[in-house]
Amino acid sequence: MVKKAVVTSFLVFFIALTVALFSSNWWLTFINISFYIAQPLVIIGGFRFIYEKGFFDMTISSFKRLFRPPVEIDDENEQENDEEEKQWGAPFFFAGLIITLLTLIFSYVR
Repeated sequence: MVKKAVVTSFLVFFIALTVALFSSNWWLTFINISFYIAQPLVIIGGFRFIYEKGFFDMTISSFKRLFRPPVEIDDENEQENDEEEKQWGAPFFFAGLIITLLTLIFSYVR
């Protein structure tokens, strides 16, 4: 997970640096582009991270029980195997946090 977050952070900084090099005020553009790319990573990765950790499992199972047909047999083995699904929320969330913190630090350096 840490490796994916670091690779994603470097990729975002590389994209921001590439865009910033074509600007007259490259330092400010680099900070702005990095921040703009980091915020969707934090928001989408954060929502996905919360969902992957099972925060909404109780609510989802309650709605399934409430809206199931009356002839359906109660199946207690509906648990999905979380290891089979790719979990991409945490690396995006932490990469976004790393980039956001670094852009805040960079904005006060110069």
